[in-house]
Amino acid sequence: MQAKKTRSTDMALGGAATLLLIAPLVNVGPVNIAAFLLLITSVLWAAQQPRAWWAFWQRHLPLLLLSLLLAGAFMLSNGINDKPSVLTATFDQGRWLLLLTLAAPAIATAISPSAWQRILGVATVMTLLFTAVYCTDALLYLVFDSNFVLDLIDAERSDLLRPSWVFNPHPFSRTLIAALLLLAAATVRYRNTAWRLACLLGMLGIAVMLTVGAVRTAWLSLAVIAIASWVLYARGRSLWGLTVGLVLVLFGFWFRTTIFPLQEPDKSLQLRTALFEQGLIAWNDNPWLGGGYQAARDIPWPDNLQAFAATQTLATTNTHMQWLEMCVSYGLIGGLLFLLFWLAWGWFVFALQRRATDRFRLPALLLLLNWISLSIAGFTTVYRESEWILWLITVLGALWLSEQIREGENQRATGTGTATPQA
Repeated sequence: MQAKKTRSTDMALGGAATLLLIAPLVNVGPVNIAAFLLLITSVLWAAQQPRAWWAFWQRHLPLLLLSLLLAGAFMLSNGINDKPSVLTATFDQGRWLLLLTLAAPAIATAISPSAWQRILGVATVMTLLFTAVYCTDALLYLVFDSNFVLDLIDAERSDLLRPSWVFNPHPFSRTLIAALLLLAAATVRYRNTAWRLACLLGMLGIAVMLTVGAVRTAWLSLAVIAIASWVLYARGRSLWGLTVGLVLVLFGFWFRTTIFPLQEPDKSLQLRTALFEQGLIAWNDNPWLGGGYQAARDIPWPDNLQAFAATQTLATTNTHMQWLEMCVSYGLIGGLLFLLFWLAWGWFVFALQRRATDRFRLPALLLLLNWISLSIAGFTTVYRESEWILWLITVLGALWLSEQIREGENQRATGTGTATPQA
């Protein structure tokens, strides 16, 4: 009976993991639903196997302690600043840490390699489908000034100048880069010519969407990713990736000049500079523990920024820099803890490159490239659901790979395993 319950929970985990991969393609609502389903299934798994849950985190105890310290900094700052509900404010900021803590042992140990192959296959198909939808919507909007696709689902366009589905172009670009990496992996994984061609066409469609999105940070990320893939992977395909990536970056910058001519003042950069300055002032007012959750929303913006703030969600804005935003909200203590937390996970993902066998080198590289993309984004945006779920997928994938590599190392050490063929 217990074995049957465990198998049912493992199947539910697989379903939740599949939805987690697909949700960023759709909208913020599905992201939260997928996260909630993963939370429920992970709690069920941990209740059935509490020793396995604890044994997993014993192997990654420094990362667990960092999460707890960071959550403690959130709670301390919210309490000192008399937030209406300290627990609610702490949960709103730290819910992705909670989800990681509960879900990581289940995802990393309960989902088999064959199950992950099926999950990634479904995610690849859905990525191709949504890429076709994105491109169709952009074509109809730019050429025929039609909102036909969005009208079908009763949705509104976030940016009237740059078609980016229902998202702001900036978080959407991070989703597109992650999708691009997934399809790049699929072109290597699939041996079927038709599937490879479909994935290549999907990558072309994503390249088009990144171009019309005209987000400079996205092109910088692509350039860094292209160079990193060539340096770290050092195979023939990576050289092609480097060339194509850099050509796309140059074309993207050229396309942006057709939308925002260089001879005109860069209002976006001016606003971001002013936001950064206001953020530093707010941080200086509460240097050690900050102003609590979303303290930047309480910043008295100067007159030249009030019109901009009024166009943002809830008629507020933020510092547009994740690292500064954490310092404004949680002070030097919380900001440094968050930076240490982020770098520690980045090092964990990077270290997989040295441990991975040939079979896992490419997945480890793609996870690292996505972490790099998100890290670069932190200099021009404040993380919301779109960025946090991509971060969660990245570290969960890294933890799963780490468990597979550890199992292989144990088998080789005991002489019970054989060399794994290259994927």
